Amino acid sequence: MTDFLSMTGRLNRLRYLLHELAISVIMFLVTMQIGLATDGYRTGNLKAAALFLLIAGIGASIIYAFQTVKRLHDLDRPGAHYWLLLIPFYNIYLTLLLHFKKGTHGPNHYGPDPLTART
Repeated sequence: MTDFLSMTGRLNRLRYLLHELAISVIMFLVTMQIGLATDGYRTGNLKAAALFLLIAGIGASIIYAFQTVKRLHDLDRPGAHYWLLLIPFYNIYLTLLLHFKKGTHGPNHYGPDPLTART
C-alpha cells in the first residue's frame, strides 16, 4: 500500500496500468456500497453520501496523481509535467505517452530501471 502513497521512484507501463485499474475498481466498489447504503434516493442520507463520495474521489485523485508522477519519472520527466494534463489536446498526447511509451533504459535521475531492478 505504501507504493500507492509515494511519489518517489519509477513505475513501468504494466504496473502503472495495474495501479490505475486497482484505483478504479476500489472507487467503483465504494460508489456501489454508498449507492446500496443510501437505497437510491429514498433515504435522507444523500448529503452525507455525496460528501463521502467527494472525499473518496479527492483521495483517489491524489493517489492517481502520485502514480502518474512515478510514471513520468520512468520517462525521465519531472513530476511537474503532471499539470500538463490540464491542457486540452496536449493531455491526449501525454496520456498516450504515459500508457504506451517505454521508460528510459537503465537508471535515470529518478532511480533505477524498474524492469531491471526486480531481476
